Amino acid sequence: MISKIKILSKNKILENFFHVGTIKFVNIFSKYVLVGYLIRTLGEFNYGTLTWIDSFIQYLIVYINFGFDIFIVKKIIENKENKKEIDTIISTVISLKSILFLSSFILLSTLLYILNVNQFKYLFYLMLIMGIGEVFFTLLYFQGIQKMKFLSITAVVSKVFLVVSTLLFVTNKTNIDLYIILLVISNLLYGGLGFYFLYINSNFKWVKISYKNIKEYFKDGFLFYLGKTSTLFMNFGTIFLIGKFFSKSLVSGFDISSKVIFVFVFVFEVLQQSFFPSIFASQSKSNLRKLLFLVIIVALFFNIIVYIFSGEFLFFLGGKDMIKYDYLLKELSILIPIIAITIVLGSCGLVAFGGIKKFNYSFLISALVYILTVFLLNNFNLLTFENLVLTRILVDVLMVSLIITFSFQLKLFNNNI
Repeated sequence: MISKIKILSKNKILENFFHVGTIKFVNIFSKYVLVGYLIRTLGEFNYGTLTWIDSFIQYLIVYINFGFDIFIVKKIIENKENKKEIDTIISTVISLKSILFLSSFILLSTLLYILNVNQFKYLFYLMLIMGIGEVFFTLLYFQGIQKMKFLSITAVVSKVFLVVSTLLFVTNKTNIDLYIILLVISNLLYGGLGFYFLYINSNFKWVKISYKNIKEYFKDGFLFYLGKTSTLFMNFGTIFLIGKFFSKSLVSGFDISSKVIFVFVFVFEVLQQSFFPSIFASQSKSNLRKLLFLVIIVALFFNIIVYIFSGEFLFFLGGKDMIKYDYLLKELSILIPIIAITIVLGSCGLVAFGGIKKFNYSFLISALVYILTVFLLNNFNLLTFENLVLTRILVDVLMVSLIITFSFQLKLFNNNI
């Protein structure tokens, strides 16, 4: 009986790995096709402008999702046999996301005013509309019940639409607004199809939500939200600061280099999403250690490959004009093993074994150090592009160090367990 359960568990992990891998591959492949096309069509400056706007909007997308992703998956895993509770969870999340989406326009207006961002203002508002897709996106439900095939279908349909429509209609440097419209439609399609599959798969019925549920979800999601915001601040905040203080062309160079890094990192995101439900359910520290060992070996290999062939990757992705950022990609390549350990040990380790607060604290502390460092660099007139990139790398080193320290505190590396 036990052997049969183990076989079923392994099959479920393989199935999840396939579907999560399909989603990630489609997202990554479409992204890199679009990057290569857009930077050649829109030009280095206009592509940098587009990336700069997106870096700003991503803060609000995280605000709309409000840290619901990880802790809601746990709630669904724990209640997957209770349909009424599942309906309550989904109804509450969609309601809260809807409120946050509407309020995000007020927040955007405030931020644009405070930061004195007037150029391309209408494009900021236009791109924010894609938050509707985030409201109805149902990855949480399907990840919780470990049925990812519906989302892989959704990902393929929406991304194929975006790539094909972009190649057909975005044909010159003036088409930034047209691309953003297509991006919004693609995200609406993603959220709409996801909700449709939720409805037909679970026979979802809307449940009236209570104030108690709202209070509970905001309380449980708050730390995750702070953690997500912290991560986003370091990722997209760096891009925003480069565009604000330096140039949109440097934004393109940093963004292209970052995308090369994350094409290798996506493997570890797939592993994390595939193994998290199983490790959380089994509480097997032995399986966590085996997964972590594999991740470290593969990540170091990827690090070497990117460092050696950095020029070739940049040429393939962005053309000959991007080869001048070869030095930057070499510097950022060290982030591959660092981010890989952060992803897997953070979620499959700390979150799965009761260290949720420690997991989020590692992000919060790192973000505060990043903010303080940037503030000091700016005050002492030392805020250069090179120093900003170095700060970004060192803060990631700090983050993974904190996660490893917290993991030792939880005895995740104890061979006797």
